[in-house]
Amino acid sequence: MACLVEMKQISKSFFGVEVLAKVDFQVESGEVMALCGENGAGKSTLMKILAAVYSNDSGEIFLDGAQLDERRRTPLEMQKMGVSMIHQELNLMEHLTVAQNIFLTREPLLKVGLIDFKTMNEEAKKLLAMLGQSISPTEKVSNLRVAEKQMVEIAKAISFNVKVLIMDEPTAMLTQKETDILFGLIRRLSGEGLGIIYISHRLKEIKEVCDRVTVLRDGTLVTVKKVSDVTEQEIASLMVGREVKSSIAGDYSGDESDVTVEVLNVTDSFLKDVSFKARRGEIVGFSGLVGAGRTELMEFLFGIRKSDKGEVLLNGKPATIARPQEAIQKGLGFATEDRQKTGLFLIRSIRENINIISQVKNRGAWNHAAKRGQDTARMVERLNIKHRSQQQMAGNLSGGNQQKIVLAKWLLVDSDILILDEPTRGIDVGAREEIYNIINGLAADGKTIIIISSDLTEVLSICQRVIVMHEGAVKAELTQEERNEESIMRYASGASGEL
Repeated sequence: MACLVEMKQISKSFFGVEVLAKVDFQVESGEVMALCGENGAGKSTLMKILAAVYSNDSGEIFLDGAQLDERRRTPLEMQKMGVSMIHQELNLMEHLTVAQNIFLTREPLLKVGLIDFKTMNEEAKKLLAMLGQSISPTEKVSNLRVAEKQMVEIAKAISFNVKVLIMDEPTAMLTQKETDILFGLIRRLSGEGLGIIYISHRLKEIKEVCDRVTVLRDGTLVTVKKVSDVTEQEIASLMVGREVKSSIAGDYSGDESDVTVEVLNVTDSFLKDVSFKARRGEIVGFSGLVGAGRTELMEFLFGIRKSDKGEVLLNGKPATIARPQEAIQKGLGFATEDRQKTGLFLIRSIRENINIISQVKNRGAWNHAAKRGQDTARMVERLNIKHRSQQQMAGNLSGGNQQKIVLAKWLLVDSDILILDEPTRGIDVGAREEIYNIINGLAADGKTIIIISSDLTEVLSICQRVIVMHEGAVKAELTQEERNEESIMRYASGASGEL
């Protein structure tokens, strides 16, 4: 195979901090190249340099054997040359339609110079159909679910005359069905000679769909290997520089009668008479396909969403939670799924983000700058957040470090009941192990942990009981030997019918 992309001795620094140090990277035509590393290893930065989002400080880039002129490279020029990138964080115009987003700045025109909306919508529909999607091209992006927005991003990326397709955590928000469709597309595109660069922390996916793997650590190249020559465990160890052990969930051994939270008969336009309970020191997982109602149920519990019917009991007593502030005061925490939209203030500092919930809960803490600094330092150390200073903007951190800040602000207030929606999305295997250890420690201290996750491996490895939802209803509660991927998927897809 011919070398399609070659990056030689690429270096990059931000504000005097070296992020990449003389990194070499190659992708051949028809190859699916995995790019792995811990959060902050430089993966996304290297790819943003290739896509001309960032400029490199030194080094050379070749496309199809021709050296690229650094002075003339722009993201749009790179797209025209066939390099397209699906970013980890969604990059869509919420107020525009699906079709307008896909063809932004490239709209088909009528002879009179006006936009040909009919053609644009038809072409968008074809692209979405390739991804197994029936999303209306005229629907506003703001009305879509997160997974649907991700599929629009993918459709936008493949709408160019692509030679090199960069995918940064493309399945983080997709269901298994959507992931399977995406993998089929990847195999077809690579079979047509495209070079595909696949960034993911899900090592099982890398083994399934990639040909070779490039591993970065602390901004330097560690190794390049054939995927067939390494195990998932070996890739993880190469990423973090040490052996990584998997967490295995044990059974709940606490007092079955010590119920801290109970939700009864929640019903609205989507949720269907949903009830569940969780106990002190228990880690309960909610599994299901995207749109099953897991997040909506937790939004009701946390006072974000209203329902037609439903009741909440905290420690056996009825509790009225009409808004999030009341939930926080009653000892609930909710780390939401969309870290950039609802989890963080991107243009605020690390210190401000980590302390924001503490300041809501403890009004008197607003002016205690010294304590805020100490609390921030403690959380940064506890979660191993890579940063330059506490004043660094959250939006300038890697996705994984942003996710750690979302967790940190809830850990700081010591919530008795902590809801974690996709808690390790975009987090590397080393950090994931750290997060699992923290979750287990919180449960051991008597906290009630509720985890929503689309990652079956995560659900099985950390959760002591798994509640499976489908189309707004609870379909199963699985414990002990009942917890397995086959059972979860059977109930999640609705194949098993009602309990």
